[in-house]
Amino acid sequence: MMSKSKIKRLLSVLCVLAMIGGGVWFSNKLMMNKASGEQYDQFFKAEQDFDVLFLGSSHVINGVSPLDLFREYGITSYNLSMHGNYVASSYYLFKESLEILNKKGRPFPKAVVLDIYGGKEIVFDLHNAWDSFPLSRTKAEMVANLVPKEDQAAMLVPFFLYHNRWNELKYDDFRMYPSRRYGVQPRYEVCYPADEIVTDSEDMVEADEEKLFYINQMNQLCKSLGIKLILIHIPYSYHPEQQREANAVCRYAQEQGIFCVNYMNQNIGLDFDIDFYDQGHLNASGMRILTREMGRLLIEAGMEDHRGQPEEQVWEEENQAFIQYRIQQLWGIGDVKGYLMGICDPDLIAQVQIRQAVMEDKQIGKLVERLRRSGCEICVTETYIEIPEEGGTSQKYDIYCCVYRKDDPDMPIHTVGFSVN
Repeated sequence: MMSKSKIKRLLSVLCVLAMIGGGVWFSNKLMMNKASGEQYDQFFKAEQDFDVLFLGSSHVINGVSPLDLFREYGITSYNLSMHGNYVASSYYLFKESLEILNKKGRPFPKAVVLDIYGGKEIVFDLHNAWDSFPLSRTKAEMVANLVPKEDQAAMLVPFFLYHNRWNELKYDDFRMYPSRRYGVQPRYEVCYPADEIVTDSEDMVEADEEKLFYINQMNQLCKSLGIKLILIHIPYSYHPEQQREANAVCRYAQEQGIFCVNYMNQNIGLDFDIDFYDQGHLNASGMRILTREMGRLLIEAGMEDHRGQPEEQVWEEENQAFIQYRIQQLWGIGDVKGYLMGICDPDLIAQVQIRQAVMEDKQIGKLVERLRRSGCEICVTETYIEIPEEGGTSQKYDIYCCVYRKDDPDMPIHTVGFSVN
């Protein structure tokens, strides 16, 4: 039997070890990159089931909105994508997500949608995705196969990378702002396309062997679990060689019996002049167009419409928060084209006064016409729009917008004027 002194000594050692462990855990949480936690915290804590998981890089994180998907089709989903994480990392993220669902006793998804864009992952982007995931067999496998040896320890235990960030800490490091948007990140800018958009499905270059390997791995895993695998290629206008490679990947997938849709080769209503926030990524308007197309595809693939079922209330509450988020974004948009794109929203209606000369701008003209088709009131004038201000003065604008929620059209939520140089 241990003496009282030995028991006290043992307890003291255990307390010290617990304090050290707790300190390391807290320091790791405090100093680590917050991008991963902000993106995946909602998935980790979600109680509802997801019939579909979306995977890929920034093309998907800016391209598919689960809340819009439920609103229009009743499909439950989560966007597990992350900037710079392509097919290889997506395969491991999918495996890890299945392990998390299994531990929680939650059902696996009925389908997984993987975007085939991209090349080799880099360490920085892998940290953005993986830092919030605890050490696991799948994470260790990912690190062994995708991360250079000199960076593997820090990828497995992020504290090794972030432990010296004390002098860089800011207020936001002490708080995390998890996405409540099921993984999507809408963008509020408008950009003209690059010079080359490859629309011919026969225009291709050789596909990357590693990408094909991981697509096969994903296919085998999905088959073993009865999960439907759908490959997609979201449109963009940069990197024409990547566009050509995607044609080859789609050809290969079809030969293997894997369902693949290359939206670069299809007309789904996207306008390259106004539906992209840069030459590679969809803006909020383009996101809704692609999401609508994804909904059609998934319904045809047999996904269930959950509207009218008990889980609808949770999704409706989240959707109301999403509407408020989109309204708040309007206050921070200083660019007229981004603003006109942003108010072309299914939950908003606007009165837009615009000077005729400004309509000669190609993008502005297209954006205003889209607003007109969506039911907004458009008034085109030959002169500047004069808006009275306090003190009896007035301000002249080229464009003046008064925006309302469609469910409350008598109360303006935002008014703004723009002078276009």
